[in-house]
Amino acid sequence: MVRKPLMAFMVLAIGTNFAISADQASIPGNYQVQIPDSSKIHDQPIEVQVPKGLPMLTPNAVVPASNPLTAGKIELGKQLYFDPRVSSNGTVSCATCHNPEKGWADAQKLTIGIGGAVNGRNSPTVLNTVYSKNLFWDGRAPSLEAQSQGPPQAATEMGKQTHEQIIERLAAIPGYQIQFSKVFGTGVTLDGFAKAIASFERTALSGNSAYDRYSTGEFKALSESAKRGMILYGLRLDQEDEYQPENVTLKKANCTSCHLGTNFSDDQFHNLGVGADKDGKLADLGRWVAEAVGSKNTASIGAFKTPTVRDVTRTAPYMHDGSEATLESVIEYYNKGGNPNPYLSKDMKPLKLTDQEKKDLVNFLKSLDGEVVPVALPKLPAGPDGLSPDPRAALAVPTATKAAALKLNVHSTIQGD
Repeated sequence: MVRKPLMAFMVLAIGTNFAISADQASIPGNYQVQIPDSSKIHDQPIEVQVPKGLPMLTPNAVVPASNPLTAGKIELGKQLYFDPRVSSNGTVSCATCHNPEKGWADAQKLTIGIGGAVNGRNSPTVLNTVYSKNLFWDGRAPSLEAQSQGPPQAATEMGKQTHEQIIERLAAIPGYQIQFSKVFGTGVTLDGFAKAIASFERTALSGNSAYDRYSTGEFKALSESAKRGMILYGLRLDQEDEYQPENVTLKKANCTSCHLGTNFSDDQFHNLGVGADKDGKLADLGRWVAEAVGSKNTASIGAFKTPTVRDVTRTAPYMHDGSEATLESVIEYYNKGGNPNPYLSKDMKPLKLTDQEKKDLVNFLKSLDGEVVPVALPKLPAGPDGLSPDPRAALAVPTATKAAALKLNVHSTIQGD
């Protein structure tokens, strides 16, 4: 029997069991991915200028080859990021929980989603996530593109809805139809939605801090206290710096065991004992839950991703459960060696820091705050009703009264960050 060759115009749609042909690419039902028409694309590549202290956004290394940065894509992603129509009731946007005015987080102990639904984890900052290899506290998303698809269909974040419902709602907005065509050469799709938001998030950068200026020879950028804190943290002072204090133990605070590199994070997972009760029982199993069946490692039980400590004063409260309100309380927690539990990291030991050393360490951490770059809110495209929502309205903390009105099911507490 002679086998017929597969038709070249067929392409398998990501995450589906059907294929899309070139003559079907414009059908609205193909909400996940469509074959682009390059003749419709009118966009330009862009090189994002990174602040001092950060690596360049190198194509194919830092920025994936499948999603190069372009001017139109970043602008589209910004609109989608601030658009409350992504949520099921039009009240919550990505910026609700990751607000640039609040360190790209939300200043809440636990993430508060649609209608006031309280989630089980603290909202991590978007800053410098372009350098992250995995997203969410448990690392379950391997990219910003993957991460952006989670919260919109989480019942306690942006509402119980499907990706198809979200894309169909956005596809009814004429402005988005035009922009998706110019940027991707397709209609409105989940693939384009994820790529656009990820592109915008890659421009959320924190650098040019006092520490970065010190590292390039501006030695007066750090106070003497911050310099002592820098040594305690685990970093050496510049040899040309005239201030070389004695009796300060390098790495006494043991911070660089996890918070290292240009982004001050090893991008790994550690059990710090956060959330463990007096019997060592953990309230959240963390990374272990996210690991695939067949690949689970007991070392991952209760382990969470190391967050960056850049802009750390702007992202309180701290820890995956928001249990520490201040930097001082975080240092006290580490100083005691965390909470005992069977899976506690070997690096969690009492530090025996003096009161002065604690102050010095806080002052160094404050020196990691980057230059504030204001983010102007976008003008959102008008919907089928001719009205354009105000993106600022979605920056307010969602209220509990809306949860009752929407009859949300909020039993799940670990659907979020």
